[in-house]
Amino acid sequence: MLKTLNRTAATFSTVAILAACAFILSCSSEAQTTPCPEGTESYTEYRLFFGRGNADNRQIVSDQQWEEFLEDAITVEFPAGLTILDAYGQYTDSAGNLVKEDTKMLVILVPPEAGSAPGIDRIIEEYKTRFAQQGVLREIKPTCASF
Repeated sequence: MLKTLNRTAATFSTVAILAACAFILSCSSEAQTTPCPEGTESYTEYRLFFGRGNADNRQIVSDQQWEEFLEDAITVEFPAGLTILDAYGQYTDSAGNLVKEDTKMLVILVPPEAGSAPGIDRIIEEYKTRFAQQGVLREIKPTCASF
């Protein structure tokens, strides 16, 4: 009897988890297919976070180096427009040390059909290679905007 009860509870848990996942997926797909309000258009928003330091909490990408990277790599890929913000980031490295660093946040809006992922990938790879960085945080989401 106890084994049957445990199996029933496990089955119920599995069904509940699957239902929750289905609900979450339906919400996210609904958000992506909802038309934009009048006067706005659909875009894909990319946010990239470029850490300018290293694990020793030292800034290794100077302002001059950032400006050169902006012109050489980013503007070449997205000449139509973008936004750069100064930010501050911190994370815990694999050794458990808190790493703090100045960060540049790049925001790019592109029409969903523009297929900008290759350009984004090239920017990230160039940054990692040029400045010996382990990674660049990438956020992608659908949005509505007007200019």
